[in-house]
Amino acid sequence: MAAKPIKRCSFTIDNIKHFIRIQRTGDKMPQPARIVVDKEYWEDVGGWKGWETLAVYDKTFEDWDHAYSVYNEILNRADSGSIKQF
Repeated sequence: MAAKPIKRCSFTIDNIKHFIRIQRTGDKMPQPARIVVDKEYWEDVGGWKGWETLAVYDKTFEDWDHAYSVYNEILNRADSGSIKQF
């Protein structure tokens, strides 16, 4: 079973939609933090059409304070007014 995200939201950078989440990961205690950023794009190959996502950032942090500062820094780079919390 995959870890449930602690925080997640969508945002745009240069009008390209992205999704970000921070979650617990691993099987050791205390569990490290993991930040994943996915980019959404339109796929039109071989007759199949639809929205796809591609992971553009996936990193694990032992220090949760540092992980939250990276999470917030990524959101600071988003287009103005584009952040939507889930």
